[in-house]
Amino acid sequence: MLRLFLRSYSQRSIALLALGITLFFNMTFFSKLFTYAANEHNYVIIFSAPFVLFLLLMLLLNVALFPTHRLGFRIMLAFFIVVGTLYAYFIDMYGIVFDSNMYANMIQTDTEEVFDLITPKLLFYVFTALTLAFWVIQKAPLHFQTYTKELFQRVVVIVLLTVSVTGIYLSTSKTYSSFFRNHHELKMYLNPYYPLASLGKFISKNLKTKPHLSVIAADAIKPEHAKKKLVVLVVGETARAQNFSLNGYEIPTNPLLSKRDDVVSFSNFHSCGTATAVSVPCLFSKFTREEWSSDKESYENLVDVLNKTGVRIIWRDNNSGGDKEVAKRIQDVKKFNGVGFDDVLVHDFQTSVDRSYQDTFIVLHQEGSHGPTYFKRYPDAFKRFTPTCDTQDLQKCTQEQIVNTYNNTLLYTDFILDKTIALLKANEEKYDTTLIYASDHGESLGENGIYLHGLPYMIAPDAQKHIPAIFYRPQKTLELKAKQNDAFSHDNLFHTILGLFDVQTKEYDAKLDMLR
Repeated sequence: MLRLFLRSYSQRSIALLALGITLFFNMTFFSKLFTYAANEHNYVIIFSAPFVLFLLLMLLLNVALFPTHRLGFRIMLAFFIVVGTLYAYFIDMYGIVFDSNMYANMIQTDTEEVFDLITPKLLFYVFTALTLAFWVIQKAPLHFQTYTKELFQRVVVIVLLTVSVTGIYLSTSKTYSSFFRNHHELKMYLNPYYPLASLGKFISKNLKTKPHLSVIAADAIKPEHAKKKLVVLVVGETARAQNFSLNGYEIPTNPLLSKRDDVVSFSNFHSCGTATAVSVPCLFSKFTREEWSSDKESYENLVDVLNKTGVRIIWRDNNSGGDKEVAKRIQDVKKFNGVGFDDVLVHDFQTSVDRSYQDTFIVLHQEGSHGPTYFKRYPDAFKRFTPTCDTQDLQKCTQEQIVNTYNNTLLYTDFILDKTIALLKANEEKYDTTLIYASDHGESLGENGIYLHGLPYMIAPDAQKHIPAIFYRPQKTLELKAKQNDAFSHDNLFHTILGLFDVQTKEYDAKLDMLR
């Protein structure tokens, strides 16, 4: 086998690429693996894992490159260099996992969000990868044998590597099986295997024909109320519960709401997902988090049900990711796309309410605390916690600077919520009013080397799932305070809001209504 490598330029190239991927593209994987193994005194894993990964990469690259020859072989080598470098940057810098949900987020990301992620370090990675890729395609001194000989060599190498890897696994299966069963999340950091496998799943899923819209709550009816109901749902962005002073955080991130005795904060509230592309459709759906999957997006949602019962729907959206098609069948929709600050959401509040007197549901979808450019999410007047991190390159900032900047975004959200409550109070003579605020998901701020959000739910830290939720409903303040430490989630919102409007339908579950 060694003689085969020495004679074959293509096999030497594959071996060099496999070695480079092992050493430079999987730093996060090995950092986590070595930490777990050292804590368990598992020295077999510590000393053998790099070699085993090298052999596995050799095997996978031989399979991936099997049909290629000459220019095709060079292009594929360059491809793995470029994509591996890009994946490595985001995995190592932010702790991101590229599963199918992350690709959904990427597809739905707008231009401003893309520019927010561009840093000098990313540009250096891209320049280096493209330069090396160009050299491999145009200049690298690769000499190829005939196509038949190249295919034969790869068949032999694939067989030998398969036998070698199988032999190693059989001799250490007890150690490897138990270790990776206990730390199954490690596979999600394998670069470029896991990101490319997830990309394949994402493409396959999206190539399928989308099902037709499934109607729900066809039996829904609503009584006519003498005093109409005005319910506002503020969908937050990237706010985490542990940084809300209403929940006991020592820094006063909710100075205005904390002064109110008619606001109730639910301290044990969790999101449906860890990214907007999952959480927003899920929180408006009739399905629980355990039931939710992307195919459920073909069902009607909360605003559809309310709309068919005669509730007027007003949707104001400042989130750069948009409404995730939740409001696509609603007429009164304005999208600001995160260009300005979130106070734009309430500029036409009173004008919209005054257009007609009827039961009304208003959704305000924030840009909130969207990172990594937290410093762009609030006006200068809210730059209260300093020093701040005024760059999208979080690696240049201290933990204190990142947290301060993030906390300023929550300070601004506190202002927006207080302002919205004031608008509701101005309408209380005419309307029975309610405000509900819930973030779509949380955020990691560098704890354990993890930034931003979007990790798969089963391995995501609590900071990405434990979210703030606030109620303002003057008639029910005491009842709500009695439940403020109970466990709730996005699962409850569909049924709670139907209950607020007294909608009667078989889809309504009183057990999930937070007000019952």
